Amino acid sequence: MKLLITHGYLLSGSGSNVYVQNLCRALTREGHDVDLLCQEADPSHLDFVGGVYTAGSEGLHKLWTRETDYPGECRVILPDIGDLLPVYVYDDYPGWRVKTFLDLTDGEFDGYVGRNVAAVKVVLEDRRPDCLVTNHSVPGPLIASRALAGTDVPYLSIVHGSCLQYVARKSGKYLSVARDGLSGAKRIISPSPHGALTITEDFPDLAGRTLALSGGVDTGLFTPDARDASVTRTLSGGQGRGPEHREAVAEALARSRSEKELLAALEGVSRSYDPRAHDRDAGARLEEFLLGDGPLVVYVGKLIHSKGVHSLVSAFAGLRGRRPDARLLIVGFGTFREGLEALTLALSAEDSAPLERLVRLGKRLEGQPSGGLEHFTVGADHEVSEGLPGSVLFVGPLDHGSLSKLLPFADAAVVPSIFPEIFGLVAAEFAASGVVPFVARHSGLAEAGAIVGAGLPFDVTVAMDDFERNLTEALEGFLLLSAGERSRCSRTVRNNSVRDLSWLSLARDLVALARGDTPKDV
Repeated sequence: MKLLITHGYLLSGSGSNVYVQNLCRALTREGHDVDLLCQEADPSHLDFVGGVYTAGSEGLHKLWTRETDYPGECRVILPDIGDLLPVYVYDDYPGWRVKTFLDLTDGEFDGYVGRNVAAVKVVLEDRRPDCLVTNHSVPGPLIASRALAGTDVPYLSIVHGSCLQYVARKSGKYLSVARDGLSGAKRIISPSPHGALTITEDFPDLAGRTLALSGGVDTGLFTPDARDASVTRTLSGGQGRGPEHREAVAEALARSRSEKELLAALEGVSRSYDPRAHDRDAGARLEEFLLGDGPLVVYVGKLIHSKGVHSLVSAFAGLRGRRPDARLLIVGFGTFREGLEALTLALSAEDSAPLERLVRLGKRLEGQPSGGLEHFTVGADHEVSEGLPGSVLFVGPLDHGSLSKLLPFADAAVVPSIFPEIFGLVAAEFAASGVVPFVARHSGLAEAGAIVGAGLPFDVTVAMDDFERNLTEALEGFLLLSAGERSRCSRTVRNNSVRDLSWLSLARDLVALARGDTPKDV
């Protein structure tokens, strides 16, 4: 089958990006041909990609091609959309003029949609696909609807959570944009039952075409057997953060005498390196960190307020009061990184003034205009967590190949998001690696926890009332289990992930829908 898939962003760094990358890999592994419209400028590191093209007013232009070991073919096509990249949640993208959809003018939005429609039409003319698959509810389905007008090519729409929660539900305009696009879709797909329910709450008349298809982990890549400390030797150099940036954060925290001064200093640090590159000395620090004897807890994801990493840091400080040998590894990038590192330092300081300034700054630490740190309960009378900074390691983002070799070193993982999530792909990756993930008890995260945690003698979902205390107690209770009991838990979550959440299963179900059949799991 020939499939045209549209996705307006990169192929790593966020849940939907990883989702699209792995779905396309699974489809080509099954022998299908895929044209993927996205903005991944250099996909040469992706083994399933056989060529890269551009699409614009002058048609389709080949940049390079190569042979792959996959029976199907995947061509990455970069639509010419100018210099503007609209996003759901603001983040810096080097080389782009970035604005959130909510901040776009009508002219900017119309221009962005128009350029994408033109690119899709170019590919349609060249490739003549059997079906088009969109990602996100804004504006992918609308682009598909306009580009396919007058053709007999159907389209399916996969709805990830960020566009609904951050954009469509906050704007009548974008709710209408989503409705206009989704109304023409043959089927509307969510990665979880919670997500499907969210869609039907907003668009009850589309409930008959909406369904959930679970899937989300490469169980051949993420496996307990992938454990390999030698990968740390490859994680050095580059344009990422270095020791001078950590020193600058510590200096800013110690010397600043006002919130304004502290915020300006932290913002200066965040602008001085490439956030999408791992730390320059990540390998050496990771190698030393992995040699520790105490239990290792890991977080992987964006470093933004809604992911709840501040609550994880606070909960971990509480855990160290009971398990001083515990260690926390934080993998990821985002505008909240400097604030999180400053928070880690402040929680270990005798002087409470820096912590108080950080708490008052709240969401301004990640670039938002205002707002407090939600679910953060540590106040000025906190118990000092001595040595906390030495037990928490930030390394920046890691690619899936490196990550898969490091996750099996962990004893437990945490997905502490405090914002509704369609699903928890990273929880599935932890589980496939044999690492028990504790997840916040809400939205699609709770559903992911129920899948990977089935058969465990405890609940891996953590209640949100008094969230940090609950998380501390959940981690402590798990780490009190014997080595044999924890090993049995590791095998359980691994088996659950393999059985219920593979990408190949999702790819087969998607193709069945494209053909007009009913997937076997529906």
